[in-house]
Amino acid sequence: MKQILPLVFSIFCSITLLFSQETKEKIYWYTSSDTEGYISVQRIDTDNTTVFSTTLNTTVKATFNNKVLDFSLSTINATEKMVSPLKITFNGTIDDNIKPVRFTGTRIKKNKKNVSYWTFDGDFIDEMEADPDFKRFAFAKYSATLRIPDRTIPSFNLWAVIPNLPFDTKGTFRFNSLDETKLYVKKNQTVNYLGFTRIDINGKTMKLHKFVHQGKGAQPSYYWVNEARELIQVLLDDKFMFTVSSKEIAMQL
Repeated sequence: MKQILPLVFSIFCSITLLFSQETKEKIYWYTSSDTEGYISVQRIDTDNTTVFSTTLNTTVKATFNNKVLDFSLSTINATEKMVSPLKITFNGTIDDNIKPVRFTGTRIKKNKKNVSYWTFDGDFIDEMEADPDFKRFAFAKYSATLRIPDRTIPSFNLWAVIPNLPFDTKGTFRFNSLDETKLYVKKNQTVNYLGFTRIDINGKTMKLHKFVHQGKGAQPSYYWVNEARELIQVLLDDKFMFTVSSKEIAMQL
């Protein structure tokens, strides 16, 4: 019996360690004086002895150039850098004149040539994009296996990715952007660090780190991050300014 007890205790500890995990969760709310609505970004980090994952849940309820966006986006990532998602789920309205868009994409493999293969289930198709730098993956009420460039991330995931980038003007973050509202991939996107800047937010001057996102065929977007690596303010398409706010304020809009 004395010999069995240590063995049982050891097995118990091993099982406990195996299934133990640490979960960290944070959600940010952003509102704008330039347009109606809000954007929220929730990040959930789950870490156990065998698997690490980051889940980003983004909600967009805002109007851009008289176009109402009302959708939820969920992305599961296997690394903290969030540049190689494993699963993408989208559900919502991207245009007042069409039915809600729904699709789920799951990465099934990645090869050595920086290409990922995905299976998609969806119910939306629209006009094709002719620009060779835009790789469209269109589907309509059926499942498809698609080949898309590696390092392709949903555009709104930048709100969580940029705060973790180095505060260094020498480096450039390169990626491909999945435009959730048009369902195509915009290749050769870049984010660069521009240095410190001082801006006035809610009547208070803050010293923040500034980044710029640029890509072909789009106006630049700017992101301001504090020392705690929190995204404080975003200027989308050089036009729509969103500032960190609260759930209470967002829900009133």
